Amino acid sequence: MWRVNQVVLFEDKTYRILYLDTVVLFWMDIHAQKGFPESVSLSTMHDRAIDGLLLNVDDPFSYLQSEVLPKETRQAQEFDNKYKLIAPIIIDEGMFYKEARAERVSKVLDEYKVGKATIYRLLRRYWQRGQIKAAMLSDYKNSGGAGKRRQFTTQKPGPRRQFGKGDSVAITEGIRKLFRRSIEKHLMNDKGRSIQYAYRQFSKAYLFHNPEATEENKPTFRQFDFFYQSEYTKAEKIDSQTSSITYNKDVRPMHGTATEQALGPGSRYEIDATIADIYLVSDSHPDDIIGRPTIYFVIDVFSRMVTGFYIGFDNPSYPVAMKALVSSFGSKVDICKRYGITIDDSQWPCLGIPDVVLADKGELMGHQSDYLVKSLCVNLENSASGRSDAKGIVERSFNTVQAKFKPFLPGVVTGSKIKKHGDKDYRVEAIMTMHDFVEIIIFSLLSHNQFKPLRKYDRARDIPASVPSIPLHLWNWGLQNRTGKLRSVDINMAQVLLLPRKRATISEDGVKLWGVLYTSQEVLKAGWLHRDKSVNRPQGLFAAYDLGSANHIYLFSDDKSNNFWVCDITSRSREFRDMTWYEVWERQAEHKQTQAQAQNSYVPVERELDLLIEEKVKKAKKIAKARKNEASSDAERIRKIKQNKRKAREEERRDTAIKPSRSTKESADVIPIADKEESYKLPTFIPELFDDDEDK
Repeated sequence: MWRVNQVVLFEDKTYRILYLDTVVLFWMDIHAQKGFPESVSLSTMHDRAIDGLLLNVDDPFSYLQSEVLPKETRQAQEFDNKYKLIAPIIIDEGMFYKEARAERVSKVLDEYKVGKATIYRLLRRYWQRGQIKAAMLSDYKNSGGAGKRRQFTTQKPGPRRQFGKGDSVAITEGIRKLFRRSIEKHLMNDKGRSIQYAYRQFSKAYLFHNPEATEENKPTFRQFDFFYQSEYTKAEKIDSQTSSITYNKDVRPMHGTATEQALGPGSRYEIDATIADIYLVSDSHPDDIIGRPTIYFVIDVFSRMVTGFYIGFDNPSYPVAMKALVSSFGSKVDICKRYGITIDDSQWPCLGIPDVVLADKGELMGHQSDYLVKSLCVNLENSASGRSDAKGIVERSFNTVQAKFKPFLPGVVTGSKIKKHGDKDYRVEAIMTMHDFVEIIIFSLLSHNQFKPLRKYDRARDIPASVPSIPLHLWNWGLQNRTGKLRSVDINMAQVLLLPRKRATISEDGVKLWGVLYTSQEVLKAGWLHRDKSVNRPQGLFAAYDLGSANHIYLFSDDKSNNFWVCDITSRSREFRDMTWYEVWERQAEHKQTQAQAQNSYVPVERELDLLIEEKVKKAKKIAKARKNEASSDAERIRKIKQNKRKAREEERRDTAIKPSRSTKESADVIPIADKEESYKLPTFIPELFDDDEDK
């Protein structure tokens, strides 16, 4: 917030900030005739700024920065002598501290035999005038008062007031200070206040400082407006009255073009995302509205070719940006074929990796993008927050593509969700499926790349007039005449290496990532899963993961290379099989919630168990204490352990023996069926009954 040599107005005094560190700053009144730099804590300065007690003002000695130092004249000799006296004192920040400054001044006095007042006067001049060598220049150019504003203390010059009461007021330096304070506090900011409001605030301040003044005898609005228009340039007004984001994005002067920085196709790519202004429905269930899709575009700056894209429902993030970027590296034939569109590589000839990729801040930051920088030698650039103008080409492409389908497709976002009585919500009008929408976007990109003339394309001088400003033609011409062909890359390898990564842990159960266990043949052969204390398992290995599937991860076994092992989910983590990582995290969160509830239910039970144990121990101690006098000696009790255990075991066996259950009901009387009791004995054995007929 604060800067060295910044000039501020505080309590009608103008101070220059001379030095600052993390805690305090030193400043000094630039018009003081005596004194030294004073220290003020940064927290105090911050509070004053919030309260509006500090105002930035122009540096009255800024002209010294452009002064030409005199050479070989008496004035130059005088200048050199002055600077020579303070040079040993101003070597570092020690000049602001009393002890160090006094020691250095003493050495100068001993060496040059000058007065102490002279040294301090030169030091004050150096501090007050911007801490530059030119501060030692004498003010010869001010002789005669050239360029000074005339001061009128009695009456305003010019014609007298013809209408209204009161007399005109001459504008003095005190009134100008009040003008400036009111203007800088109320007008020179992005709050959008009017000049009439600023004048009313000035009137209150003027009447407060001049109690004898009346409403009729005060500076008029015309005088206030004249001062504002004459003292502040148009550029200063725009700069101060526009927010920094809006100023940098929409207002600041443009000094070049994006194409000027691109040497040819693949020299510079821009990548950005937007949420499409349309609501879509599910492909499988057309009645289900699934919301607005995310669109990523990767555009070549030189030719304006859309080299890659992503359309889906994942929020803008690093993993999604990588999908779009990888699509720009390889052939788009298979992507189009998936949606029933047949093309060849000559119609979309964007194959290879670029030299520079410009993205939003944070999207391509982190160790995940190191592969792009270190292995592929792709330079990454990040635009500042709120600076969408830094990626003006890709930002403009979103509006261009959406303008093609907005007039025709239902479900397009229009105005507010709150409709007037009788109007329909545009969300319920959605009928376009995701598949159809992607097909429309692909056809739009093909027509843009192959046929659209670029009316505002800034052509370089070496581009022949016979080459039309069409992305495909510019791309093909650039490949032949500018940077040559793009560098090739293994797409399958790049897809894995550009996935998000996280540090994994290895134990005897497997490789653990996000609480899910994995293993592979390479991990088993390495012996990392053997259950032995002598096993030395590596620490700090990273694993890449695809958000769309938790079935596999890619373990980088060596942090010095890009070699990886494909690891499969183990049976111990089978509950997460065939899930996306978002589903895994949701299930883990649900499980933690269930466990927390179960733990809360177990706490009172555990507390009751502790109470039961304490009661049992207390009771046992009480019984033991009562029998202490009757008990045998400790040695005798120990000798009887085996005998007592055998006795207890026999008692336990008798108590737990199975005892048959018998009916306790009385048996009923038997009533014979016949008068004579029948015999149920076996018949007498007669061998003849069993003889074979052949023996007879």
